[in-house]
Amino acid sequence: MKTTLDQDTEIYKLLNVPAVTSVISGGIYKGRRPTDSELEDIVINTLTTGDGTRQFGVSNVNIYVKDISATIAGRQQFLTNSARLITLTNLVKPLLEETDGEDFALWIESTRPVAEPDINQHFINIRIEFQFINH
Repeated sequence: MKTTLDQDTEIYKLLNVPAVTSVISGGIYKGRRPTDSELEDIVINTLTTGDGTRQFGVSNVNIYVKDISATIAGRQQFLTNSARLITLTNLVKPLLEETDGEDFALWIESTRPVAEPDINQHFINIRIEFQFINH
């Protein structure tokens, strides 16, 4: 039987390629992001992996980007760096859409932006449906 760690590893292998790593300023991590990172990081975490011959699971791929600082009405504000989030999302999504591996399949269920106001960053959450096929 496969575990959540196996699921994280399969997604990591899909994303840890020069087309992605050469574009982001940070790294790709399984489980957690480095504490206090201000870089563009991608974090993979798996919520569930079922049991049985066909193991279904759910994972998240989170793409972090630092907000843009701007002065509006004389006050410093932090705004979503939408352009960069879009660029990185469009880079990652094709690697995760309807992907079949040797013993798994995965597909994107949904995407959504999430604010991290305490650290002046946003991330795009890409929710992945995953299926291991055990022979």
